Amino acid sequence: MLDSVTHSTFLPNTMICEPLMSWTELFGTIEDYYPTFDHQTVGDSCWTSIHPEYWSKHNVCEWLQFCCDQYKLDANCISFSHFNINGLQLCSMTQEEFTDAAGICGEYLYFILQNIRIHDNDKACLRTGGTKNQECHSHGRTSLQSSHLWEFVRDLLLSPEENCGILDWEDREQGIFRVVKSEALAKMWGQRKRNDRMTYEKLSRALRYYYKTGILERIDRRLVYKFGKNAHGWQENKL
Repeated sequence: MLDSVTHSTFLPNTMICEPLMSWTELFGTIEDYYPTFDHQTVGDSCWTSIHPEYWSKHNVCEWLQFCCDQYKLDANCISFSHFNINGLQLCSMTQEEFTDAAGICGEYLYFILQNIRIHDNDKACLRTGGTKNQECHSHGRTSLQSSHLWEFVRDLLLSPEENCGILDWEDREQGIFRVVKSEALAKMWGQRKRNDRMTYEKLSRALRYYYKTGILERIDRRLVYKFGKNAHGWQENKL
C-alpha cells in the first residue's frame, strides 16, 4: 500500500513541466489528447471501488500516483501539499484551483477526476433502479445548481425563464441545440463556479471534452452541440 507520495515514487522522464507553455500549446485541445478513464486498467486499487467524494487522504494519494504513472505526468509540476486533503475536498476544487496546485498537469487531473465522478454517478443510478433511477436522472432538472457543465446546459435549455435566449433547440427530438449568446453563457457559468475569468473559449473546450464520454456528440457546425447516448434528462416524457 502507498504510505506517502513523493517525487521519487513516480516514473522518471515523464512529461516535461513547462510553466510558460499553455495546455493547448503543449497538447493541442483537450479532446485531441485526453484519454477516457478506464477502471479496468487500474487493477485492484482500493480507491477505484469508492466514489471520489468518499476518498480518504490516502486514497487521494493513490489516485495521484496512478495518474502520474498511467498518463506520464511530471510529479515536479504538482504541489503535493495542496492535495493533502480528503475526497470531498478534492471534488470541491475548481479547475482553476487544480491549475494553481499542479500547473500544466492541473487541468489534466481535473478532467480525469470529473470522468471518474461521471462514471461512478452513472453506476450509482443503475444500482438503485426504479424510482431512485428516475430521481437520479431528473435531479437538477428544475434548477441550475448542477455541478457538471453539461447538466447546467441541459437544465438551462429546460428552464425558459432562466434561459433568456442564451440557448435554443435546433432539433428538440434529436437533442441538438445551439449556443445563441456565447459570452452570456460563459458569464452565467462563471458566476455559478465563482470564476470571474470564465470565457466561452474555456467553456467550449470543456464542452468538447464530453465528446470522449458520450455525453455530447460532435456536430460540424459552430456553436451547435448534440446530447449523446450517455446524457440523460433532456428528452421529453423521459426522466
